[in-house]
Amino acid sequence: MTWNRTSTVDDVPVDPYGDAVASAVSDMLAAAVVEVVYSPTDGAEAPEHEPPWPAGTASATAPGPPGWQTTLCVRLDERVARLVSTVGRSTYLAELLDVLPKAGLAAVEPFRRPGRAPQRGAVGPAMRRALRDTVAAEVLGAYLDRRVGGSVTTGLVADTIDFLIELSGTRVESHDLTHGVVVADVLHDAPRLDFAYPADVRTAKRAPLLFDGRRSVLLVDPRGRARTELQRHRFQRLVPGADLADTGDDHAFGGGSLVAEATRLFGGVGFLVRDDRSIWTFVDGRPLLVRRGEHWTAFPLELAASIENMIGGGSVAALVTQAAFTISGQPAGAILAIVDDPARLDGVVPLKDRYDLRNEIDPSAMRTETRLHHLIDAEELDAPTLVRLATLDGATVLDREGRLVAYGAVVTSADSQHEGARTAAARTLSETAEVVLKVSVDGDITVFRRGAVVTTLLGRTTS
Repeated sequence: MTWNRTSTVDDVPVDPYGDAVASAVSDMLAAAVVEVVYSPTDGAEAPEHEPPWPAGTASATAPGPPGWQTTLCVRLDERVARLVSTVGRSTYLAELLDVLPKAGLAAVEPFRRPGRAPQRGAVGPAMRRALRDTVAAEVLGAYLDRRVGGSVTTGLVADTIDFLIELSGTRVESHDLTHGVVVADVLHDAPRLDFAYPADVRTAKRAPLLFDGRRSVLLVDPRGRARTELQRHRFQRLVPGADLADTGDDHAFGGGSLVAEATRLFGGVGFLVRDDRSIWTFVDGRPLLVRRGEHWTAFPLELAASIENMIGGGSVAALVTQAAFTISGQPAGAILAIVDDPARLDGVVPLKDRYDLRNEIDPSAMRTETRLHHLIDAEELDAPTLVRLATLDGATVLDREGRLVAYGAVVTSADSQHEGARTAAARTLSETAEVVLKVSVDGDITVFRRGAVVTTLLGRTTS
């Protein structure tokens, strides 16, 4: 987490609420630096962050502690910011950046007590959790407002999140629950029954099992009324010609492909409770925020964009990022690498681990590991297959076009005395590869390039 507090005058006020919201926003977007700027309300000094801001920066201002106003500024890492400033690139990041400062200040406002200065330590763990959930609700509410014309019932998103958090710690009929819901403005006729979501669903223990988010999702309108289910094989009921029976990939996006596709077709915001107790949210057909370990994190599409920038383009960046993110939610580690020229792996990755050279080895001289390559179906590599291979011991290597070069590869490290074997292997491999992602068992994703760490993100924090 990267955030700091400054002031336009010599004094910086005590503001544990500002600290908590800065931490929550920083948690959410790993590629950003968050700054809380205080200025006296008497107008003696104006905030430093006046428009126009540099590319990759957004801010919002609201009342702060008594006698102060607060400006929350979110600034992207310079390399990622270049992606936002490029026409037609990373609109995902641009919108999230625009929403975050306003959402953070809106979230903290109800926690402040008018006219009463906060005391140090006033924000305990329970309040921090509540504030993190409130920031997420404000972000998702802003996205939903933009997609349905601002007609959303007050509290719908916050109530939905509260219900999903409750579900994430529940078992029904010995099942680990999953549940999918999409809030979208699709059906405009008056419903025959007024079935409020989530209030009326709370009392129906079977509801999460009916709308599991993988075979069926519940469609809710912006007024908070449950309208109908959307089954994977019956999307054409609302969108003629749409049929996910064959094309839906239930492993994509943590098993949330059905919810993701629903948001792509119908707009709105989708929610999925996974059986690992995480909560995934979707907008425009792709993940937006994910709640794990009581913390919310933006799906690292900025990482995909940054990797794409590092390697000079290619579809492999999104594939590798999705796989790394999926693995980070499992009790498993991995090394994922992208190479420009597979020939550079000679002497770095053993021949027996080279999937791309499997047909060039004399069958009579093949080792058992090489024979296994001929049984693997990875000609057209997808995320589920990549995740499966990458969680084996060793490194998984792809070329810039997303073709599998090696898996389970043993990378000999020059020195792992002062760091773990996986870290040492990733660092060594990054001296040859264009970029390397190391996923730790704890959920961190560390990016290596040219033998050095570029960034670390996405740890499964629990505090």
